[in-house]
Amino acid sequence: MSNVKPVFDPAPRPALTRATDAIWHPTLPREHEERAPLISGSTSDAILGPKQDKLVALTIDVPKSIRKALRHDAQERGLTVDQLVTLLARDYLKR
Repeated sequence: MSNVKPVFDPAPRPALTRATDAIWHPTLPREHEERAPLISGSTSDAILGPKQDKLVALTIDVPKSIRKALRHDAQERGLTVDQLVTLLARDYLKR
């Protein structure tokens, strides 16, 4: 494959051509009609869904009563406080 870009020919190519044996055959693509490379990725990317977000540290000051309520709710649900806060924030932001 050369590094020279082919010249674009805007004229449409015929679907059939007559060969030397006088029979009509489908035409082959011209040399400059190369297929574009396929987009990278695979079917598994669509099946697995988006990658998980990277977790970052977030430090906030909350009243003691809210902290106790978060700990209690997290314990009832079998989650950590961080997981519960993430769940509540995601639900609030609708993401």
